[in-house]
Amino acid sequence: MRLLRLDDDAPDLGPDPVLVLSLDGWTDAGEGGTAAADALRGTAHPVPLGTFDGDALYDYRDRRPQLAIDRGMLAQPVWPELTLEALRPTSGPALLLVTGAEPDLSWQQLGRDLLELANRFGATRYVGLGAVPGPIPHTRPVQILATSSDPQLLERIGRPHEQLVVPSSCQSAMEALLAAGGLTTLGLWARIPHYIAGEYPEAARALLERFTGYLGTPVDLTPFDEAVTDNRAKLDLAAASSDEVTEHVRQLERLYDAELEAERLADGNGAGGADFTEAQVPSADDLAAEIERFLRGRTE
Repeated sequence: MRLLRLDDDAPDLGPDPVLVLSLDGWTDAGEGGTAAADALRGTAHPVPLGTFDGDALYDYRDRRPQLAIDRGMLAQPVWPELTLEALRPTSGPALLLVTGAEPDLSWQQLGRDLLELANRFGATRYVGLGAVPGPIPHTRPVQILATSSDPQLLERIGRPHEQLVVPSSCQSAMEALLAAGGLTTLGLWARIPHYIAGEYPEAARALLERFTGYLGTPVDLTPFDEAVTDNRAKLDLAAASSDEVTEHVRQLERLYDAELEAERLADGNGAGGADFTEAQVPSADDLAAEIERFLRGRTE
């Protein structure tokens, strides 16, 4: 492996561990994937397995290291990095957890290294945790979209990702490369309101529910409950502060409900649908700006 150096005392993880990947960046909307990965660490004591070559993965002019200065004294820079840890939950398979900053460089080599890592530990399955924005109201449950190399698994998990062509994130590229290398892959993507600019704990909770259902990993979801309740209350209050925002959210609700109804009726007899398209949904920037103005006013 050219980018990853495993520690000499890497433990035996038993049969069929699962490779899990969660990277920050534009496919981590609301920090859904990274928050879910943090919660997975709570299922077992994480054991570092090795180090990635950050100099080969990051453009430091684009993702600059953080540097603390205290009265003229420089602390050590905090460099962007990928981390590799082993988790041994009390039930379910062991996990090879790769998390951190989305790399800028060497994606194809990283994919080869991850495939070699999976082969080294006998992992035949991959799960990715991420989140993407969409025309979803915060008043409705988070949707989980799925991508997979296994059509039967995709059918069982439900709601495959819609057909589209987009610039790839590193995480999506890794999933494709690992699938080409023979792993059974499953990408779990929380679809969250496109006007959310900060954390959205509902996304992490929904991802973990689906992850647990697939692998049987025991995850305590109660720590998310208070955060979800508080976040919903803040967004409800923000939406209620403006007639325009309230109507935008109602439009999103109608679109969301119409999509669910269309899916329910998609049995060959025709399907119902919304009387407007996603192109008519309010701009994410406009809606986010309105909500951010309200929340900022409450803190001043």
